[in-house]
Amino acid sequence: MIHPLQTSISSHDGSKIFCVIKNMIQVFRWDQTLGGFAAAGQWIDEQDKTASIKQKVTEEQQRQIAENETKRRKLDKDAQENTQSEVISKSVKEAKVPIPGSGAPPVYNYIRNMALSRNEELLFACTDSDKAVVVFQLDFSDPAKNCLTLKRRQPLPKRPNALTTTKDDQKVLVGDKFGDVYAVNAQESDSVQATNEKLEPILGHVSLLTDIALATDSDGKQLLFTADRDEHIRVTHFPQTYVVNKWLYGSKKFVSTLCLPEWGSNLLFSAGGDNFVCSWNWESGELLDTLDISDLIEPYLGEAQLAPKKFQNESNSLVEYAVSKIVTFSNLPYVAFFVEQTKALFICKVDPVLAKFTLAQTIELPFNIVSLTTAMTAGTTIATLDNRESDGTSFASFITWDGTQFTIDGERNISFDKAVTEKLKDDSIANVDSQEVYPLYHVASLRKRGELYS
Repeated sequence: MIHPLQTSISSHDGSKIFCVIKNMIQVFRWDQTLGGFAAAGQWIDEQDKTASIKQKVTEEQQRQIAENETKRRKLDKDAQENTQSEVISKSVKEAKVPIPGSGAPPVYNYIRNMALSRNEELLFACTDSDKAVVVFQLDFSDPAKNCLTLKRRQPLPKRPNALTTTKDDQKVLVGDKFGDVYAVNAQESDSVQATNEKLEPILGHVSLLTDIALATDSDGKQLLFTADRDEHIRVTHFPQTYVVNKWLYGSKKFVSTLCLPEWGSNLLFSAGGDNFVCSWNWESGELLDTLDISDLIEPYLGEAQLAPKKFQNESNSLVEYAVSKIVTFSNLPYVAFFVEQTKALFICKVDPVLAKFTLAQTIELPFNIVSLTTAMTAGTTIATLDNRESDGTSFASFITWDGTQFTIDGERNISFDKAVTEKLKDDSIANVDSQEVYPLYHVASLRKRGELYS
């Protein structure tokens, strides 16, 4: 079977789709001549995942050797020549990389997230192999050539998992699992080898960072929105990130997703581990509305949403769920969202002034939704699916606004399935047994347990 698509993003007009399978990025474009999707490029992360560990071990060895040398010099200046020769011999030893034991959990090497620059000339991705953000130059001028050219690879101290760019696309802002945000120059070109540039975080949270977004206020100043595992949404000035503009309070559980609509310059939507979705006026800091999703999601819950046995109630009926992603469109006052490990896509109309939610549609898809993105100007949302139980179809579902409602575009679905199958049917990375599928669901693991924080 071909591995399910783990995440995807779309160009604004929906003509290019970028997908992740394990440690591979696949790109598909809409070919007007063919009247369907065609492969446009690919990139495989072949970085040695032990290389960064070796580098850190070597640096620590060198630090300790230098420290010991300094101590020896202070104790005995006469021994300087002997210790110097000893230092040289020790410094050339190869670093040893720890090897997990037989009972250790599997280590997956995959691409965690992607984002496009605002002008759609660059693609950014987070890699697990060396905890890096990678930058690609996009070029679709020649359909026969790979559209992806690796431009820069910047390793980070901790694993990156959230991306956005500044308004001028000069920098990509990267949030990591330690709670820090880094600003990486997106326009500089390095060799395909990872740069050794040491970066300093521009801001930090005290818990895992889950999402990041950037907007401009009425004075033209940039503001950075960051969400974390501790139910915080922080609004910070950029590039003066030492200045906190405000905090948005109202979430009770972790926040997993942020969404800034183009049609509401002062609005923000958020969701996560709560049983509601929020709309905010981020300029005033006011929580404008909450949509309770308890009754909406109840018919679609199953065993996957039962709380772990250790935290379950006596009747074994405690369910826990989380909104994985919320998205919107350029000119349509609607938001779409889904709950992790469910088949339902919820679409709400939003009052552009009052920011009040009204449920417009619930669309049930054939399999659980894995990721959600939008073709902003095309009025299309694209859901990738956990299609392990299919016959090699239903990799994604395209849901498009037809002028009155959102409908599933069956023709585009078939075309996309055909393009994916044709490109990957003989690919050794993409073809796996059902037991070899990488983890597709990560959001529920953000939920905090009381006994761990008491």
